[in-house]
Order: sequence, then C-alpha cells, then structure tokens
Amino acid sequence: MADSNYIASVDIGSSKIVVLIADRLDDGLLEVVGYAKGASMGVKKGEIVDIEEVVSVIEEVANKAGRSCNSEFDSVVVNISDPNLRVFNTTHNVHVGSGRVKKSDVEGLIKFAEAQKFRETEQRISGITHHYILDKDLETEQGAVVKSPIGEDANTLEASMHIVVASKQRVKSIEKSIDLCDLKARKMVVSSMASSEPYLTQVQKDSGVCLVDMGSEVMDLSVFKNGGVFYSATIQAGAAQITADIADAFDTSFEEAERLKLTYGQAQVKTLVDDGLIRFRQIDDMDTYYLSHESLIEVIEASYQSLLLLIKKKISKQDKNLYRSIKSFVLVGGGVKIKGCADLVLSCLKKRAKIGYVNREVIRLDPNFISTDDDLLAPEYACALGLLLFNDEELGYKEEQSTKRGISGKIKSMMGSF
Repeated sequence: MADSNYIASVDIGSSKIVVLIADRLDDGLLEVVGYAKGASMGVKKGEIVDIEEVVSVIEEVANKAGRSCNSEFDSVVVNISDPNLRVFNTTHNVHVGSGRVKKSDVEGLIKFAEAQKFRETEQRISGITHHYILDKDLETEQGAVVKSPIGEDANTLEASMHIVVASKQRVKSIEKSIDLCDLKARKMVVSSMASSEPYLTQVQKDSGVCLVDMGSEVMDLSVFKNGGVFYSATIQAGAAQITADIADAFDTSFEEAERLKLTYGQAQVKTLVDDGLIRFRQIDDMDTYYLSHESLIEVIEASYQSLLLLIKKKISKQDKNLYRSIKSFVLVGGGVKIKGCADLVLSCLKKRAKIGYVNREVIRLDPNFISTDDDLLAPEYACALGLLLFNDEELGYKEEQSTKRGISGKIKSMMGSF
C-alpha cells in the first residue's frame, strides 16, 4: 500500500540508473526500503541522448524497486548533471513594514532576488539561502544572522542566496523522461549538491570543503564554505577516462582494461610493495601478453592526476580565492573506490581528502526489505541517497509540496500480476 511518508529518488548516472525508495520514520530518520538499478542506456556523459531508451530503463527499474518492497509511488526527486551549470551568489534586502518578519516578506525577498535575466536557453534549478540578516547596519555591515527569519523583530531583512541555472533543454529532457514513465519530477537537484547530503557534516560546510562525485563519464562537484554551498559544476570526464588510458597504453580492449584497473589498480606507484607481471590480452590477439604491475599503476596515477587537475582548474577559473578557501575534499562515486585515491589528492592538490562515509544518523537500510549484494551505502550510491535526503526548506520557510503519493499505473499493473 502507498504511504505518504515514502520518498523515491531516480539517479540518472553516466553508467547506471538507480531508483531508491525510503520511508520517513517518526524520529525523522530515513530508512531505505526499496532498490533497483539498470544500465544507463540512452545517456552519454550525463546527458540524455535517447529519451526512449532512458524511459525504458527507468520504467523497468522503477517497477523492480516498487516490487522489492511492495510499495507504490508516483513522484520522485531526480538529479541533473550539466557542464553548462551557472551559479549566482547574490545578496538582496527589503524593508519589513510591520516590524516583524512575515512569510510574505520572505517570499517577496526571494522573488526579488531571483528576478535575474537568465539566458533564453537556461532554466532555474534551485535557489538556496545561505542565511538571512536582520537589521544590517549600513556602516558596519553587521546584523543578526539567522536561518529562519519568520516571526523575528526587524525593520530590514537581507538574504544571501545561491542560485543555480542549467540548460533548459537538459531540464526538459529529464522532465519528459520522468513524465513518460507516469511519474512526476517533484524536485530536480544538482547531482553534487544531492551527493553532499549524506556525506558532509555542518562542521565541514562551515570550514570549507569540496565534494567531488566521480562517475564513469562525469564528475560533479560542489564547494561549501561558511555553512552553505557557494559553487557547483559538472566536468564531462570521469573514471572511464582512466580505463581508456589503460587500453591505449597496452593496446587492449576497454573491457580488458577495466578488468586490469579493478583487479590490480591503485592510485600511486609509491604504495606498490612488490612489482610483478600481470597477464592480459591485446585487441584481436589470442596470445597471452604480460605487463608489469608498476607500469599499470603509472598509467592509472597519471590519468587520475589529469582528472584532479581538471577539478582544480574548474574551481580556480571560477574564483582563485574560492579554491584557496577549500580546506579538504570529500570523494564519492564509483570512480574513487580505487586504493590510495584520497592520498593522491593530497599529493596532487595539496589538500586533505577522504573517501565519504554515509551518516547513518540520517539514513539507513531496512534489512527486512533490502536484500542485495550491492552495498547501497557505498560511494557510488551517494547521489541516489542524497536525493532522498534533499529537503524542501531552501528558502527559509517550509514550501508546500504535493503530498500526493498515489499509485503509479504501470507499477500497479505489474504488481497485480504477482
């Protein structure tokens, strides 16, 4: 039976499409009760290039996820990755007529802040408030900083906001794909912002941290400081580039290169204890060849370094001071599971880094429903988990969302056959 507490997420990744279903418990904790995944057919570097293929996969995965926990849903939170993402960190203020902040004051301020002229090809994705300032002094630029201003006594109200816009065409492709599955996209979230939800603490966001979600063909990143997100971006390169570099270096197939990477790979040559020979096959050749373990790791290390330097270049191009403000990196996604990845970030970027671990105080798995060999709390499921957690209190007040959790016709019909 459908439950109003159920939340569903669809993560359209560069290598897989994941659907998770979670139940919100009385204490606010989210418990994942349903799960399914499929290959990202129709997706290239995070972009939907064939809607029919994507719809086919989402339908199959959504039906499977629903059956896995005997649950039904008709709305989802979905992610977006876009190399043309643009972000605005903006500040606006209004006069509070009554001397006490009302919801209408906040709504008016947000509407004014978002009244920017975007390009015709762009669409607003999110508007997240860093904080509000009550009665800011024009000379000292000081005031009372608050997160939720409604009900506070003040004559002026200022909002510091992070606004994200993306390609209108990408947004439409995602919305159409979800709609053709008889589902509703309740919210669309930038992938890296979603991934940060289960992995970053408020202390990290306050001190300055960059979360990197390294997928197969795409890297999504968000920089946080002073408690909020300040920059988000997508880079169209990922772990598949490492596999391609191995294939080129040793004249082997992509599949064989992936096997070499997963079986023998590590991020730094200096961590190799003993060198040795590794058997492999070259393209269109039945003979057995050998390569040294050290030479394999040299290729992997150089490839990872090139990806990390792309991240540094992307952030520095936006704002050199922003890059300097980053105290550490948190790494998630399937591309960071290789041994020594975090240590390589320290060596290459001179910043502390760690592989992300899910905060189990906010989300957990229900062992009665989740029976899979996949570790759903592993870094490659960061975005799907984060979409479940992404809250609606972006603007300083609880926006009214559709609580409709009806029955998806296609899921219902399939479940009826069991």
